[in-house]
Amino acid sequence: MQPHPPYPEENLKHYTCYRAVGPIVIDGHLDEESWQKAPRSPRFEDLEEPGRPALFDTQAAMLWDDEHLYVGFWVEEPDIRATLTERDSMICRENDVEVFIAGQDAYYEFELNALGTIMERFYIWQDRYKEAGYADIPEFALIDNGIVDTLGGHWSGHKSARGRRWCFRSWDMPGLQWAVYLDGTINDSSDVDRGWFAEIAFPWQGLKHLAGDRSLPAKEGDVWRMDISRFQWIEEGSSRTCPGWAWNSHGVYDSHTPERFTYIHLSEKTVDEVQA
Repeated sequence: MQPHPPYPEENLKHYTCYRAVGPIVIDGHLDEESWQKAPRSPRFEDLEEPGRPALFDTQAAMLWDDEHLYVGFWVEEPDIRATLTERDSMICRENDVEVFIAGQDAYYEFELNALGTIMERFYIWQDRYKEAGYADIPEFALIDNGIVDTLGGHWSGHKSARGRRWCFRSWDMPGLQWAVYLDGTINDSSDVDRGWFAEIAFPWQGLKHLAGDRSLPAKEGDVWRMDISRFQWIEEGSSRTCPGWAWNSHGVYDSHTPERFTYIHLSEKTVDEVQA
């Protein structure tokens, strides 16, 4: 397998994440003033082809406060479907939204379906496991922590230039909150649905293993790399495909490429100040 082909830096998107005004209730409704004023992403684009719009409209926005980093999704889906109900199931086997958060030597994966079932994974690049200090953290011990040896580029056939990673399948982010709200009827093809909404609150302290020299909570000018995406199974006759749509195309069918994640710039300005 070959390393991922080069991807032009100018194709990577940048987003400014502003402070929320007032509390955010994690209920999936995205109806707070802050969500109404937060800048939304462009319509998601194809994971492999930059500029090719998603078949179903999908947008996201972000906010933050002293306790959490928030991600909201607006998901168009004319036939809302989900079946998996057990936490840490392979949610990507059905329609979902996903958030990846990168550190220097590790990254975190979050998946969520329309039933509100989640999957979490924490990945550490093997070539930095000891040097970056993860070997000294009990929750990342290589024995009895649900690890698997994950190869780079397992979706696309391309091998990651960084090589192998440890995947901690049983790791859960402490204090994580999430919710979904459905604008339609799930698993009922007799009507047409509008779609669904997802709301996630990532606690700053839950990101401590990814922060490096960044502040927790954030401060003005901090930059995080994140992938905000959606996967949608589509059936046509006897064929079944699963296109990926993301805030930022990767140029390859592979979400596990932190070097292609969107740049998220943290600002101390509130959404009120931006709207003024």
